[in-house]
Amino acid sequence: MPFIVEEYDETQKERLKVLPGITGLCQLSGDRKKAIHESMDYDLYYIKNASFFLDFAILIETCFFALRGI
Repeated sequence: MPFIVEEYDETQKERLKVLPGITGLCQLSGDRKKAIHESMDYDLYYIKNASFFLDFAILIETCFFALRGI
């Protein structure tokens, strides 16, 4: 939402450099009920630590969440 992005600081704008995916760390956390712009730390962590293994762990955990109906 442009009106939210206008308020981003430089650190938060880092998030916009990465293509969005179908899931992420925030969706797997207990903070997933927060608004997107209030839970950027997960995305920034992912950007700094992106790897095949982190992607694989997120994918596996997403499957477990889906199977449990969360």
